[in-house]
Parts: sequence; C-alpha cells; structure tokens
Amino acid sequence: MKTLDRIYHPWDKWECHRAGMHQSTPLKGMDKEECEELYRGFLADTLLFSQILRKVTTEWLYSCEHNLTNITLNRIAWLGQASVCYHIGVPSCFRGGFNKLSDVQQASANLTAVCSLNEWLRSNDYEQVTPETVLPNTKARRF
Repeated sequence: MKTLDRIYHPWDKWECHRAGMHQSTPLKGMDKEECEELYRGFLADTLLFSQILRKVTTEWLYSCEHNLTNITLNRIAWLGQASVCYHIGVPSCFRGGFNKLSDVQQASANLTAVCSLNEWLRSNDYEQVTPETVLPNTKARRF
C-alpha cells in the first residue's frame, strides 16, 4: 500500500469545477428548495447514487485525486456533492438537501459513499477507511 500523500491539481483542471459544482446559483428556472429536493431525491436512491459515484470516481480523475487525497476534507460529503453535480447539475451549495433525508437515508448515503471511497482508495493502492475513521470529527457522522 502506498502512503496517502496529498495530490494537488489546479482548479482549472478539476472536472467538478467545469461541471458547475462550485456555482452559487440554482439551476435555471428553479429555486433553492427545488434544488435541495433534487439533491435529497438523488441521494435517497442508493442504487442510482452508487452507479453515479462509480462514474465520478473513474471519470473525474483530477477532481478525485485532488479531493480524495485530502484527509482534512469531508470526503464522504464531497463524493455526495460531486455525484449530484455530475448526474443532475445541482451545485454543492444546495447540499442542504442531505439534511432533508431521514436518519436512515443519511446513514445509507454515507455508507454508499464510504464504499465508493474505498473502491477508489483500493484501485489506487491506498489503505481503506472505515465509517468510524473517515469522519472522525464532523457533525455529519451518521452511520
């Protein structure tokens, strides 16, 4: 196993940036609540979420290297935000949709993201994480 050394890429290489993940406005013709509802609905569909996570972690090479090697980042949240942006174009500023999930749905979404993170770590020869270690000091720790 390789040591998880931080990999940096300039923002203009990030696929997530080009996809609009860091925009601050709702999708055209929608308001904040509608974007958050799209966000919630997507994360609630564990099978679809898992499929899109696989696409994000294989197609967004620079974004994943930059963000998933940053152990100070909430990588589980980033994976959720990236997958929502990838699939439906909702920017990460509408991540409040996660809080509209039930506790059981939040736990399911988090575990789905942990599995995806571990697949990415394994495919890059890095040590895997556990739900208990990946979010050690965050409020979002619901498993």
